[in-house]
Amino acid sequence: MIERAAHPAPRVPPPWSLAGSGWIFLFTFPPDFLRQGGFLPPQLGDGFEGGLGVMMLVDYEDSPVGPYRELLFLAGRNLRWRHHRFSITRIYVSTEASAENGRENWGIPKIRADFQVVPGKDGSERVIVLRDGLAEVDLTVAPDPESRALPGTALLMPPSWRTIVQPWEGQTRVTRLAGSGVARRAKLLDFRTVPHLFPDVKQGEPVNGFRVESFKMRFPKPRVLPG
Repeated sequence: MIERAAHPAPRVPPPWSLAGSGWIFLFTFPPDFLRQGGFLPPQLGDGFEGGLGVMMLVDYEDSPVGPYRELLFLAGRNLRWRHHRFSITRIYVSTEASAENGRENWGIPKIRADFQVVPGKDGSERVIVLRDGLAEVDLTVAPDPESRALPGTALLMPPSWRTIVQPWEGQTRVTRLAGSGVARRAKLLDFRTVPHLFPDVKQGEPVNGFRVESFKMRFPKPRVLPG
């Protein structure tokens, strides 16, 4: 259930252009885990056979609704399939403006939470996500010191890899993202969660991790489909 603020934030329609930095971690999961612990909406739960999952931790330094942080989980189709579209199934953001506009614009089920960030000397970050004083997720991430930073762009990825499909209030919103940034390998050093509040990614097999800096993202107006 998505909580709604007593005083709605100002509506900021798409497109949005955002800039910042973040962390991306890819996993493979048993389909049963995603169906039972991946927070799939009912529209995706029946017959879901995907095995991919992505966790992203993002610091948006610039956005149309101001700076904010987010932690999200995406469930996707199996690597061997041609179409790899993802759906954001669980997501925390640090401001109500991001939460309300994310739900209204793209059907992203954003939930407002508090973020505590503890930077480390080696470029690592410990991030604790809290709601009502309860630490729902506690993770530590760090760049791989032996990896080189390489420029990249989302445009080099197949369209299906950068397309999110979000069931929302009787509709399906399909959004194709674009972006660019500088990426290097990264590691998930520690991860703890309350499994019924956020997916336990330790149940999956790590595929890869990246630290992305100086990125720019564009969220266009979604394509809205009935049902």
